[in-house]
Amino acid sequence: MIQRIQSVWLLLSSLLSALLLMDWYTGYVYKGDVPQGITTLVKYLRISDHLPTLLLATALIVLPFITIFFFKNRKRQKSFVLLSLLSAVAFIAFSLMRIEDFKSSAPAPLNGSYQPGIVVVVAVMVLLILAFKGIRKDDKLVKSMDRLR
Repeated sequence: MIQRIQSVWLLLSSLLSALLLMDWYTGYVYKGDVPQGITTLVKYLRISDHLPTLLLATALIVLPFITIFFFKNRKRQKSFVLLSLLSAVAFIAFSLMRIEDFKSSAPAPLNGSYQPGIVVVVAVMVLLILAFKGIRKDDKLVKSMDRLR
């Protein structure tokens, strides 16, 4: 099961996806007048507060881990990796839409910062692409061995 490099990439991508459950955007809403003093209200965007992003984050954790166990069926393994990549792209889209919605609904000037958790999705996508390449390489190797017989 772990003798192939794509299994390592899939496991790392699943473990790294678990970091998505952290805070991934912090917004500082300034209340009050600037000369008199600023009171700040800190708001966090969390995955657990929004069901679609929570489902996509869960899919990004579970799908690569399940994919490891389909090592005998490379076609299914490739389709699961592509589904995981699609989930990652959807997660990024939902996250960016949610952040823009958060920024536009602020009653006062908003100063926000991305947390490192949002960059995790890009790293997960890179790991999934590496796993897909490893699966494709194994598929080519098996086909070349069938030609030799």
